[in-house]
Amino acid sequence: MPDEFEEAAPSPKAPCATGLLERATGCVLLGVLAVLGWMTLAAYFPEWGRVGRVEVEVAAVVLLLFAALGLVSLLALLHTRR
Repeated sequence: MPDEFEEAAPSPKAPCATGLLERATGCVLLGVLAVLGWMTLAAYFPEWGRVGRVEVEVAAVVLLLFAALGLVSLLALLHTRR
């Protein structure tokens, strides 16, 4: 008879899906770090590092930040559901 405080054995598919999500989240967070470094350099050297129009750059950065926020939130939710 299992004790009520024992953790149930994880399903075989859960670690694989969670591991893939963790890797994707890590890549997006590294992208956020790279973008922050790029924004700092672009502020000091405006003629260097321009990708396109400022509006396109801002939209890309905001989209990356929202993706990072969503992935980290989803990953935290999945870790609490175990």
